[in-house]
Amino acid sequence: MSAKKGLAAGALSLAAAGLISKILGVVYIVPFQNMAKDYAMGLYQNAYAIYVVMLTLATAGIPLAISKLVAERSALRDFAGADQLYRVGARFLAVAGVVVFVLLMLLGGTIGVMMGDYNSSTAIRALAFALLIVPLLAAMRGYIQGHQSMAISGNSQVVEQLVRVTVILVGVYISVSLNAEPRTVAAVATFSSVLGALASLFYLGRHVVKQRRENRKKYIRPSTVPNKVVLRKILKISIPISLSSIVLPLSQMMDSFTITNLLMFGFDWTKEVATSEFGVYTARALRLIALPLSLAVAVGLSLMPAISEAIAQKNIKLRNDRVITAFRLTSLFAFPTAVGLYVLAGPIDIALFTDLKGADTIAAISWMAIFSSYELVCCYILQAMGFMYLPIRNMFAGLGLKLVLLLLLVPKFGILGAGIAAVIGYILSSGLNFAAVRRLAEIPMSYRSLIIKPLFASLVMGGVVWTITKIPLDVIIPWPRVENLIVLILAGSVGAAVFGALMILQKGVSKDELRRLPGVKRFVR
Repeated sequence: MSAKKGLAAGALSLAAAGLISKILGVVYIVPFQNMAKDYAMGLYQNAYAIYVVMLTLATAGIPLAISKLVAERSALRDFAGADQLYRVGARFLAVAGVVVFVLLMLLGGTIGVMMGDYNSSTAIRALAFALLIVPLLAAMRGYIQGHQSMAISGNSQVVEQLVRVTVILVGVYISVSLNAEPRTVAAVATFSSVLGALASLFYLGRHVVKQRRENRKKYIRPSTVPNKVVLRKILKISIPISLSSIVLPLSQMMDSFTITNLLMFGFDWTKEVATSEFGVYTARALRLIALPLSLAVAVGLSLMPAISEAIAQKNIKLRNDRVITAFRLTSLFAFPTAVGLYVLAGPIDIALFTDLKGADTIAAISWMAIFSSYELVCCYILQAMGFMYLPIRNMFAGLGLKLVLLLLLVPKFGILGAGIAAVIGYILSSGLNFAAVRRLAEIPMSYRSLIIKPLFASLVMGGVVWTITKIPLDVIIPWPRVENLIVLILAGSVGAAVFGALMILQKGVSKDELRRLPGVKRFVR
């Protein structure tokens, strides 16, 4: 498989799996809430919030560090070293998972009280069992991604989410039918994550065992590096990766601590009104940006082991090709997504949320799709090249600028000011990261190909899409949500066709590149 094809196929496989998982993660909420009701749903969310934090502490960037180091060892044909990296990393994560599991089991009641409801403790303790499985599962994904088997890793995510959602819906239905208490219903729902992780573990385990057997056949000699040295190497890489991964949660935490208070201060609103306005910002605008971010993460997860492999082989051309391919993939989804969200902000708001309260904010924050995606992809590139802390500094610079702008803009412009602050913060951090990649990698890049062509195609697409929104469908469709949903489907389909055609006409995407995309080759002659 060629370098470009491997990276594109891997990124698209992970992106598709992430998209399917996100869709499943949204769809089940409606029947779940209808059956379990708000109180059980609240207990479930309380448990999940603490679980995400504890899981982050238990894994701490180690899976991505494993993928980077395994790719390097495999490129040097040090298969014994690659196998040792997986063994050491998996054991460390397994132990960390057990420790966090014990803490949650012992402190579940205390955590529940601190969160405002002791009944949350049942769901927290039920979910704690997942920490006996998920850290090991994360190590397996890192090992498989290190061998650039991205489709297998992506499929394991889909398996996990399918089983989890199925068990939630069936388990909650049975629990409610038996008149179980809300805390029991919530615990059944959270325990579904354990079964989903277990199913994924079995699926992924078969592939890991097969890969390790193939590697053992290629051993030249066993690794003589002490396990302690290997663990220190893993932690040296995983710590800065962990720091970069907490920037987004920190940004969201900053929003929580500042925006509501600033709205109350600037507009003399009550807490209830300010909180509702903050809900529009987070639940409408920020949720929509999650899709392009998930695609950027997919590119990054494919990119880090791919670049590490090229560097280990001292193949500068291969490294440069993979970086440029990553930038091209990022431009191909980020630019049309940003323009599409901007033009379709109104129809999206009505179709999904029934009114136009968040339309202006969705339009303002749409440009985050470009800058946040480039920030993340550049971060992965720099860390793969060994500059582990430089992108973190740049990302925190953007975070600091955002805080200053929040304080200045939100009291004057409300939620719209928060959106503007977020976009400008990302412009700074993505600009610094992109400049660092150019300076340190010394890669010759065509801005016409990377930026001008996709931007032009996106703007023309935006004009076509805007024209479609002006079609008076309300004459024949009296239901606003249905009307706007049809507009979104029509505009999305036509817009994608227009963007694709313009990129081909501009030779922004060649036939050779289209043939490298998975599932597209048979349609291109």
